Amino acid sequence: MRLPALISLCLFLSSCGFSHLTDVKSQDNTGPSAKECGSCHVEQYAEWQQTAHARAFISPQFKLESSQYDDEDCLFCHSPGDVLASEKEARNFNRNEGVTCVSCHLHKESMQGPHLSGALFSPHAIAKNSKVNSVMDSSQLCGVCHEDTYEQWQNQRKNKQFPTCHGCHGVSVERAHTKGTNFFTNILVAFEPVHKVRSHYLILPNQPGMGIGPDLQFDSIDDHNIHFTLINNLPHDLPTGSFGEKELFFVLNCLRTDGATLSDQKITIPSILSSGEKKNFTAILPQKEYCDNLSIDLFRLHQSTGKATLIRSYPFTTPNK
Repeated sequence: MRLPALISLCLFLSSCGFSHLTDVKSQDNTGPSAKECGSCHVEQYAEWQQTAHARAFISPQFKLESSQYDDEDCLFCHSPGDVLASEKEARNFNRNEGVTCVSCHLHKESMQGPHLSGALFSPHAIAKNSKVNSVMDSSQLCGVCHEDTYEQWQNQRKNKQFPTCHGCHGVSVERAHTKGTNFFTNILVAFEPVHKVRSHYLILPNQPGMGIGPDLQFDSIDDHNIHFTLINNLPHDLPTGSFGEKELFFVLNCLRTDGATLSDQKITIPSILSSGEKKNFTAILPQKEYCDNLSIDLFRLHQSTGKATLIRSYPFTTPNK
């Protein structure tokens, strides 16, 4: 297919068939779904599906704490409409998608992104918006719902320069915004520029090189115990967030000489640590002849899935007898 013919086809396609991607009909309770966005934004959709944002509405914990969705004050942040709008209104469509694509990107009948489109064909209007740009103060976008965390971050920034929310929680990737899934779309995407952006899979903070994150200080080790201090070097509480149950815990891992790892000692962190706060802990050491190399691993339990995520591992070696 020659380039003029391809451009003509793109112009024809842009005039029909895609208006629903930026059309929200409140009276009919309809609007674009994440799956529709994922047909072109394949990688972003796959990343979003793994996040707590995607489970924000269907989480059993949220369903319980909102009294079976009767608490309307909670609905906006767990099924938000346009977070860039001045009015905070929950969606009446696709609520099971939680914090979905249109929540952060659809505003004034155009998709708001960190870059303008460079593709030959755009099925919907695109506007550049600093609030969804990971380089600028994108924390404003997160702060619409994460109000207390955003306020803490702003206060800590007065004394030290911290990255934006995306800067800590979003892995840096280089890619085009869309990905082809067939012969025709592969041709279109081939003309699209590659940008440095942030992943939509939001990780727990892991910035040891920047001095950001929870840090562990080993204080002393004797024949029976190890004494250590947890230091919150984050620009907000650890764990963060104002609502819901949150649990952090340590696991003392023992690496045996045969390579096997035992995780049999769990230490729960009983309270929230504010930014800069320290807390002391003691763990019982296993017998030194049983294992020499150990690590203390910090986990967060996600109530929405019942699964724990490793935040950071702190290895150490027991002193010789």
